[in-house]
Amino acid sequence: MSAERTDVTGGSAGWTDPLVRELKRSMPPGALLGLVLDCDGTVLELGLLRVAVGFRGRGHAARVLARLCAEADARELTVVCTPTDEYGADRARLEAFYRRHGFTPVAPEDRLTEHPWERMPQTATPTTEHQEP
Repeated sequence: MSAERTDVTGGSAGWTDPLVRELKRSMPPGALLGLVLDCDGTVLELGLLRVAVGFRGRGHAARVLARLCAEADARELTVVCTPTDEYGADRARLEAFYRRHGFTPVAPEDRLTEHPWERMPQTATPTTEHQEP
């Protein structure tokens, strides 16, 4: 992915920088959020999602990731990431976390980027009302 961030309309940084600022402000006092995003108009790269150690296990990361996925879905973007055990995370737990949010591991030959996990855009299934004859 290029170093320059662009949104689906081609503008530099576009919607990701304001979203990162908003999500960081949404954290409780003292709860730091590490969040790095990059977008090329097709793929939203989640470079880092990290909640301060003393605030883990309280649903903050799940809330942030759900919002990122919703924003990506609205723009029909695939979200990519690389779960690791860096920053004190348990990789198996992190992979389970990403699976709960719709991410799956992808074979190297099928990857959109160098990231091994992807979440395809989710679209709402239209419902049809049952009509009486």
